[in-house]
Amino acid sequence: MVDKNLARFVTKATEDSGLWPDVEFTLKVAQLDELLAIRHCVFVMGLAGAGKSSCWKTLAQALGNKEPQQKVCVANLNPKVLPTEDLYGHIALQTREWKDGLLSSIMRALGQIKDTKPKW
Repeated sequence: MVDKNLARFVTKATEDSGLWPDVEFTLKVAQLDELLAIRHCVFVMGLAGAGKSSCWKTLAQALGNKEPQQKVCVANLNPKVLPTEDLYGHIALQTREWKDGLLSSIMRALGQIKDTKPKW
């Protein structure tokens, strides 16, 4: 069952982005919202041009429009531009010290923000 109140904001956010509020697309946005409500981590995957970025960006905008004080904090990165150890972090073999990767640095920074706003 789709949240009708959120659906209105999703349709408005879709139109504000210059996209057509297709029923299938708005359903995918609502499904992503439902997944984020029950999971700590969600991967949005699919073929190029499938609407992955549009989906999460539309949801972030819709949630921000629905509750302006709850604007979503987004950190976006492309994991294909970095070697795996630079992305996730690694242990230096000589010193046995942990070196944070970009992803762990971003997650730590988001976790240190003191508010209760959504952070993706």
